[in-house]
Amino acid sequence: MQLSSLSSLEWNLIAGGLAIFLFGISLMGDALTNFAGPKLRGYVEKYTSNPIKGVFVGIFITGLIQSSSATTVIAISFVRAGIMSLEQAIGITLGANIGTTVTSILIGFDLGYFAYFIALIGVGIFMFSARRKNKYIGEILVGFGLLFIGLEMMGGSLTALKDVPGFEDVVANMAQNPIIAVIIGAALTALIQSSSAFIGIAQSLFASGAIDLNVALALMFGANIGTCITAILASLGGSLSAKRTSLFHILFNVSVSLIFLIFLNPYKILVEHIAGAIGANKLMTIAVGHFTFNFIGMVVFLPLISQTARLLRHIIPGKDSILTDLGNLELDEMLIEKFPAAALDQIRTAIIQESVVALETIKASKEYLNTKDKKYYQTVKEAESMVNDMDTKIQAYLLNFAQNQAPVDIEAELQSYLQVQINVERISDLGENLAEYFNEILESGSSYNEEAVADLNEIYDLVINNIASAVEVFELKDLAKYNKLKEDEAALDLMEVKLRKSHYKRLKQGLDITTMASYVFNDILSTMERIGDHAYNIARLTVEPVKTHTGYHIEGEN
Repeated sequence: MQLSSLSSLEWNLIAGGLAIFLFGISLMGDALTNFAGPKLRGYVEKYTSNPIKGVFVGIFITGLIQSSSATTVIAISFVRAGIMSLEQAIGITLGANIGTTVTSILIGFDLGYFAYFIALIGVGIFMFSARRKNKYIGEILVGFGLLFIGLEMMGGSLTALKDVPGFEDVVANMAQNPIIAVIIGAALTALIQSSSAFIGIAQSLFASGAIDLNVALALMFGANIGTCITAILASLGGSLSAKRTSLFHILFNVSVSLIFLIFLNPYKILVEHIAGAIGANKLMTIAVGHFTFNFIGMVVFLPLISQTARLLRHIIPGKDSILTDLGNLELDEMLIEKFPAAALDQIRTAIIQESVVALETIKASKEYLNTKDKKYYQTVKEAESMVNDMDTKIQAYLLNFAQNQAPVDIEAELQSYLQVQINVERISDLGENLAEYFNEILESGSSYNEEAVADLNEIYDLVINNIASAVEVFELKDLAKYNKLKEDEAALDLMEVKLRKSHYKRLKQGLDITTMASYVFNDILSTMERIGDHAYNIARLTVEPVKTHTGYHIEGEN
């Protein structure tokens, strides 16, 4: 095929159609994600008690947000936090592969004529709605319409490929040697990082008659391999859980694609039979092939989830971090009525677990300051997310306990636990704030000199010591440790004043006066001091609980 012969194609429509198609997919996926909001994480956590449920959650979430990669990232964060096992994450990933076929199925309905009206309705809703939720609905409809409009633009132009001299020979070569089509599909999908988008292009090519079914299916196999690049990029520098989940994504897509490639002709006959039985058009025929491919792959892998997880742990051994073992809280609702003292012990244990994770946000933010390694910033984010999940569960359990008329001898301690819990959660929030300060500094291109870093490490060490001491006081009710903590809290206040003076001295000497690092230095010190206050509150509430008689006295920030 001569390059000069390609000049007859309407490249402006092909390029424009592809741009509109890709933008439509992106807009619709983002709008669906925003519409669903934070509930997505709740659905994933709540309905994935076993791998089979995980498959259905993966299908639902991916079909909703139009991104298997986003669903996998959610699953990875839960595995890292210890809230979900690797086996459950594998189930979600299997479901995500089926959920990603939703786009090709939508394309199969060939709504090209109605797409313009759908987009117009979406624009109207977006422009004339004041509520944010309604605007998201408008964006969903606009994205949905653009998807078909872009395909129609491309499809009409790609039809002319059949008449390009030499193109039939290229297609014939791919038909005789499908691995060429697999390589092309993998390369182009890796380039645009969207298997749904490339499969949509393959649907258009097949519907226009430019390629036959054999080639279209082989291109689809390639797209499933090429989409692994997204998982690989997402796992770079990530946790072991991220790498294991990414490795499974690769193993699944590559192995299933190669198996189906070996049995391409029988598979083609199966797809034609199913498509004929349901009266599918050409666009829907590829969608049938895409769904069947992922469904059969899921059925094959589902009974092997435990073995696959063991293999992944063997290939990538080790544990992510201290967070891995702390996510699951034991809070038995039945104990509240049957054995209140045991329920109180469970709350205490859960708060200690949460405190350890909250302390991890502080330690990881310190490592981020010193190393500038983004993995510590990610650790802070994951730990803070984990603390928020734990906080929600503990607060709900405490509220349930309070509403069940706790015995008088337990009520005072229950109230103290509630207040301790609030202070623990605030420590984690402030640890995240520290990491965000350091991230702003890093992204601005500024940094601290050795003296400033030494000052920050000095106050960091004292803050970490105070938090650890406060947790010990809460756990052991150690009065000697509490008295020592009083001294350390006073020392922290004095140190904040001293470091502010040191910073002022550096500014007077003209060092880094106008940098982001200089601007936020005092804010960082204030945050450190507030963390120290919350740590002291935890110990004080343990040793000197606030006694109330009419409801809860909630103590947060000083």
